[in-house]
Amino acid sequence: MSALRWGIKASLLGYVRGMPDGAVTLAGGAEEVEGGFRFPAAGDLAFRGTVTLTGHSGMMRVVIADPAIVGGDGDWALEIADPDEAPARLRFATLSGFDGVRATGAALTEDGADLFFGPYERGTPLDDATVVD
Repeated sequence: MSALRWGIKASLLGYVRGMPDGAVTLAGGAEEVEGGFRFPAAGDLAFRGTVTLTGHSGMMRVVIADPAIVGGDGDWALEIADPDEAPARLRFATLSGFDGVRATGAALTEDGADLFFGPYERGTPLDDATVVD
């Protein structure tokens, strides 16, 4: 069975880990691996696991959970579980391409940027993701 390897955004993770109270916590099967995180398969291009970023005395809490690669015909995106409206899904990032293995050109959508309350805007680049065995 496959998994998704995705670093989310390396500079963001560095920022969180550099805060005095910053933390990156994992749950639901997500594991930290070289180059990011490994989310195990939960279905066809759907994955499970949660990465939670916290800091700023509780003022920052970003939850990236259960990512999926969705779309087709050149319109690919990364979705995550909507942290505010379970079980809804949130279109987190657009992709410039997906060849069945590499999801490239990831960029935040407006909804994805809203999760960060200001420092990132729609179109902010994210790390590419890879479907691995």
